[in-house]
Amino acid sequence: MSTELNTVENKTFEAKPRSWRRPHYDVSEQADSFEVTVSVPGVSKDGIDVSVHEDTLTLTATRSALAPESWRPLRRELPQGDYRLSLRLNVRINEDKITAHVADGLLTLSLPKADEVKPRKIKVS
Repeated sequence: MSTELNTVENKTFEAKPRSWRRPHYDVSEQADSFEVTVSVPGVSKDGIDVSVHEDTLTLTATRSALAPESWRPLRRELPQGDYRLSLRLNVRINEDKITAHVADGLLTLSLPKADEVKPRKIKVS
């Protein structure tokens, strides 16, 4: 990942206090798109919200309850809290054609490049 997509820290996103975690993610560049894979274990597709505003892609993911309220752990190592990730898009993308798919705790986003930034071959005459 070069400087095409940058993580954005926005601490004023929500008024009420919340336990947010930044998920692990990978970004790769294809000829026509960027692919973003985000680790969101314990989150169903209904708990994921992806939005684009100006030049920022924002992901919020809410985990469903993993245990009943009466559960008292003897040891806890699994991370608690919801996820939030903001990526600044330093390249134009086609926002209408963004796709998202979640399976096995991984969210895959395809961010198609806008036509004006795609590489093109110029015919020499």
